[in-house]
Amino acid sequence: MKVRSHIALLVLVILAPTVVFSAVALDLLLTAERQAALRSMQELARASVNVMDREMTFAMATAQTLSTSRVLQNGAIEEFYAQAKAANSHRDIHAALIDENGQQLFNTVRPFGTKIPAPVAITQARVKNVIAGGAPVYSGLIKGSATGKYVVSVEYPVRIRDGRRMVVNEWMYSDHLNRLLPDENIPPSWLIAVFDRQGITIARNKHPEKFVGLPPREERLRTILAGFEGIGRAYTRDGVEMYGAWERSAITGWTVGIGVPVTEIEKTAVQSVALTAAGFVTALLCAIGGAVLFSRRLLGAIGTVAADAGMLSRHRIPPVKDLRVDEMNRLQLALHDAGCLLAAARDNRQRTLDEARAARVHAEEAQKIAESQNQAKDEFMAMLGHELRNPLAAIASGTVVLNLPGIDADRAAKARSIIARQTGHLTKLVDDLLDAHRILSGKIRMVLRPVDLKAALEGCLAGFETRGAMRNHRVRVDLAAATIQGDPTRLEQMFCNLVDNALKYTPEGGNIDITLRTDAGFAVLAIADTGIGLAPELLARAFEVFVQGKVVNRSKDGLGIGLAVVDALARQHGGTLVAHSAGVGQGSVFTLRFPTIDTRSGAPAATPDARSQAAGTVLVIEDNRDVREMTALMLAEHGLTVHVAENGAEGIALAASASPDVALIDLDLPDMSGHDVAARLRNDPLTAAIRLIAVTGYGQPTDRARALGAGFDKHLTKPVPLEQLIASIRELLRPAR
Repeated sequence: MKVRSHIALLVLVILAPTVVFSAVALDLLLTAERQAALRSMQELARASVNVMDREMTFAMATAQTLSTSRVLQNGAIEEFYAQAKAANSHRDIHAALIDENGQQLFNTVRPFGTKIPAPVAITQARVKNVIAGGAPVYSGLIKGSATGKYVVSVEYPVRIRDGRRMVVNEWMYSDHLNRLLPDENIPPSWLIAVFDRQGITIARNKHPEKFVGLPPREERLRTILAGFEGIGRAYTRDGVEMYGAWERSAITGWTVGIGVPVTEIEKTAVQSVALTAAGFVTALLCAIGGAVLFSRRLLGAIGTVAADAGMLSRHRIPPVKDLRVDEMNRLQLALHDAGCLLAAARDNRQRTLDEARAARVHAEEAQKIAESQNQAKDEFMAMLGHELRNPLAAIASGTVVLNLPGIDADRAAKARSIIARQTGHLTKLVDDLLDAHRILSGKIRMVLRPVDLKAALEGCLAGFETRGAMRNHRVRVDLAAATIQGDPTRLEQMFCNLVDNALKYTPEGGNIDITLRTDAGFAVLAIADTGIGLAPELLARAFEVFVQGKVVNRSKDGLGIGLAVVDALARQHGGTLVAHSAGVGQGSVFTLRFPTIDTRSGAPAATPDARSQAAGTVLVIEDNRDVREMTALMLAEHGLTVHVAENGAEGIALAASASPDVALIDLDLPDMSGHDVAARLRNDPLTAAIRLIAVTGYGQPTDRARALGAGFDKHLTKPVPLEQLIASIRELLRPAR
């Protein structure tokens, strides 16, 4: 045999096992790559399901939060519209409120009040089913009544306080879901589609305008309706064979399908076979030495690639290095890219899971906040009802007594005294609420001047002693001289609140220590008691509105706003309020600190006596008969000539004929507003000189400014104390007369 033949035989002997080994290795690699690609498809399907679930879970959380809205429960639809619109202001999600007949009351995609077409029968049936089921529902693909476009929604049934049943609907366009589909590192030939529980296409990354709203082919529809999850193989309408990965959401019941052409999955196999054949032909033309060297190099490269394939199964990315065989380098690069795709898919899935978890936590926190706010609202309403019913009961009883036949003068006087006292209590209760709102929102105007704290405290305590409020407690007072810059009225309000709290939460016979001292440029007022104390959880919330401990003396119960008001006023004076308690039954200490000044406070101004007689003519324009008659009676008792009118037109005519010095005008009249009455009186030369006083239940600074701008000389807030009313009339009569 010739050497050439030996060499050829040697080459064949060397190449034969190499070829066989290469074929086996390539088959293993191709199988692993195919499985990796199919796993990548399945992971992408799961990631797409997670993206859909996250968006719908957020919509469900928002619908649940909106369903607990106090505005909705009160039936304030327009306010609830603004609340619903604000809840979705940063996302491509919209809200609608639907009545039990399927009619949309509003849709945030349109301005409030826009007429929305009547629902079709299928919509009515769907809404009735949601209300009947009593549980929230994730919808399939539906055509919106307000937009006429394809949408999906979360429908949350709710019953409001007046008994009506409605559905809070959080919805989004199907186009929004198309944008949510994963698109990073996704090959252009891969198809992603989302189907609802009936198999209708909801979203699609390719040609959604052609396929959304339509079912897939019959065999795929059967796959979806059967709830199949996993990898399948089928043909498209165009005869293209596809691999399909299917995943179903346990939350919405929707199905996500990932379709990839079989040729793309098998593409790497075809390339590898071609490269191997080229290498085989080249090897036949090489010398024995070259064949041996190449075979060693090829075997080494194959071993490296096989190891890289093993790394993929362990969720590791194969490194890229020079194998000195271009074909194997490309194969290794393909494995590296596959590893990167798998890692990216895992990262996306984990990120989706983290976002879904965060959304769930946020929804739970929102629910807890809503429940806490509802509880605080209920407790406050219960307290307010209690505080209102007691004086109302006393007033009602006093009225009954006054109407008894033959009642003697003493009993009538006592009944009138009770009615006056309880009316004052009601007035104070309403004033306290309004005052607290202004203080807590920082809308009060402070009148600052030097204030002697010792004198202010002594005046406050004198009021409690006069009422006998401290007779059942041992009160020790130690006051040092201290002057601060402050509002005397607000400071007295703060001191009286703290002293009243100490009396309220300290049993009879308990000790209350009130000390005032100076410390490093600060005045320090401490009010300590041996009362019921504060639990740690209550101490942390002591300065929140409507928070109360257990009141020892129910006759001194309140609304739970005192400490919040004191804290706000202290901060507005540049001071601080600190609460301390060792625990329940250990008493409490409340400490106020204010920066001191050296300036001494001036003498208080004298208050005019409102009960002196003030002659003059007054016109009362008031639509409420009882208020009109009682005001006229009180003014007449103070020497004034009184004319009355029950509406604006009658008042304007009477003003022209009677020419009164002063007119008291209610702003809410049946035929025109009090502002219009004032404007017409000012524009008529016969009545332009009349001094005008606005008497109304609206007492905000903006209300006062509007009244003065309309031509009123004064603005008084109902109920007006008689002394203040007479003093205001006297003040206006002086220049008029």
